[in-house]
Amino acid sequence: MEQASHGNREDSRGFLRWNDVLAAKYNGGLRSLFRKEQVNRELDEELGEYLEMAAVEKMKQGMSRQDALRAVRLEGGSLDGTKEIVRSGGWECVVDTLWRDLLFTARMLRKSPGFTLVAMLTLALGIGGNTAVFSVMNTVLLRYLPLPNPQQLVFLRLPNAPPDGVSSTGDVDRSFSYPVFEALRKEHAVFSDLMAYVPLAVDKVAVRIGGDPEEAEGDMVSGNFFSGLGVSFTRGRGFALEDETAHASVVVLSYSYWTTRFGRSPSAIGQTIYVKGVPFTVIGVTAQGFYGVEPASSTDFWIPLQNRPELTAWDEEPSLDTLYGTPKWWCIQLIGRLVPGVTESQALAKLDPVFQSAALIGLGTPDPKAKKNILAFSSTQGIQGLREYYQKPIQILLAMVGLVLAIACANVSMLLVARNSTRAREFSVRMALGAGRGRLLRQTLTESFLLVAGGAAFGWMFAISGSQALAAWSGMEIPFVLDSRVLLFTLAISISCAIIFGLAPLRRAVSVPVGVTLKTSNATAYRDQRSSWSGKVVVASQMALCLVLLVGSGLLVRSLRNYQTLPLGLRVDGLLVFGTDPFSVHSDEEKEHFYQDLLARLREAPGVESATLVSHRLGSGWAGIAFGPSTAWSPKGLFLKSA
Repeated sequence: MEQASHGNREDSRGFLRWNDVLAAKYNGGLRSLFRKEQVNRELDEELGEYLEMAAVEKMKQGMSRQDALRAVRLEGGSLDGTKEIVRSGGWECVVDTLWRDLLFTARMLRKSPGFTLVAMLTLALGIGGNTAVFSVMNTVLLRYLPLPNPQQLVFLRLPNAPPDGVSSTGDVDRSFSYPVFEALRKEHAVFSDLMAYVPLAVDKVAVRIGGDPEEAEGDMVSGNFFSGLGVSFTRGRGFALEDETAHASVVVLSYSYWTTRFGRSPSAIGQTIYVKGVPFTVIGVTAQGFYGVEPASSTDFWIPLQNRPELTAWDEEPSLDTLYGTPKWWCIQLIGRLVPGVTESQALAKLDPVFQSAALIGLGTPDPKAKKNILAFSSTQGIQGLREYYQKPIQILLAMVGLVLAIACANVSMLLVARNSTRAREFSVRMALGAGRGRLLRQTLTESFLLVAGGAAFGWMFAISGSQALAAWSGMEIPFVLDSRVLLFTLAISISCAIIFGLAPLRRAVSVPVGVTLKTSNATAYRDQRSSWSGKVVVASQMALCLVLLVGSGLLVRSLRNYQTLPLGLRVDGLLVFGTDPFSVHSDEEKEHFYQDLLARLREAPGVESATLVSHRLGSGWAGIAFGPSTAWSPKGLFLKSA
């Protein structure tokens, strides 16, 4: 044991000595970079002392002082060469050389402002377009929910729709009944938490803050919704299971809604918000960046699951379906966090018998010939419901902007080749003076990286505005965030472009023998460059890519134009569609009187040709779904036709 202890002490001492050596080299390098004059004086003094000592040894052999100093200098070589060898032995020499290269490159680019601006803007167009489209791809296909351990989260799905004999929402592949939720949430061997959420309306629900009525997107959620997802809070707290069982009148706001509606005021906690006339007290504000789990939308607020007739799932009439009283009403959406170590296949195998039993609650004796209900998972990566539909179109769009980047790279490469052809004499002179091809490569790479860095900076600004424009055009309420993955993508394509630009012009510049270049005029060299076959190949490839891009862009514009002019089956000129929600009335008789009075007033309004009611207005999200007749008086929208 003593020998082992002694060995450990020796290892620790060796490690400390090695750290001391590294620290000394690091500190010495910093002194060489920032205190050059002092370090040079110290080096001159050290070399002078060495020469003096060596001369003394020569003088002991009978030489005179002058002959001794001359002999020492002849043996040691040039003092300047010795200084360069000493300086090149540290890491600071590399940094100093790179810094000098950057300064030289900046001076050269400053002498050609037109070339510099054109090259940077050309690269900005290619890099910015790719970054903007990749931000869309990242949001829709790649990015997980901004939550702790998002790989453990899964959405529950029904690949073959709910069982026969039940009523469901438009999201037939993601809707479950409340008995199914209660049965699955007890499977703690599979889920550490199973959370339920259901929208209060197809689009937005009527809310009132103070005396200002407005609309906002809201969800009813289970008590473990925030704790199970791992959502953090800027203010206040989230829900507890007691809030769900008591159907508490409390509400949690999103950070974006708190910002736009309350100006991030801390006094928002404790205020009252009326949702369809029902008062709720604000108890918390979620952290910035959490927009909920609804696909392509930003949820403004959340309330616990309710059993009030005014607050129903999807704003359905309580006389038809209710959350707790109608087991045939499949309206709840589920997201679960798997227990660490449990795979999706293992989880589905354990959940299947429980799900099959709970799915039949309220349906009576099942038909043996009926299709079997299938439970499945989908990843929280990307946007649920949009990933499958938009994966190919986004990939095609990314390929098209990739062609734009390729064309931009070809343009800048040709500009660099033409520019460096006039510098062939400069490269030859430097090689004749002893500079190797590696040194010239480092210089051209430095120029390329500086050009690409400027283009990437402009491209990043273009990508910010481009991603915002794409988000506004797509109608998505979730922003296309330029996060670390997008930044790495931009850096990757920028570094690739810089390497290409550094290698392409150098090959031609150093391929000609030094003597031939020095004897050749710049004009002749330029004619030789233009006649080279490589330049013709680049130009031909660029024209081919442009043709492909133009054809693809033309087809895309034509498709968008066709969608824009697609006939809707009705005259839309002068047509106004809007929704209304009279939450202050409750009985069917009161609603009928309200809508008849509203309709009569609208028909008498100036400029109105006709007005009518509809149960589910256009654009409310129920397009393509057939509805049967209902005895309940529950219109959700109005049509106005101007004269």
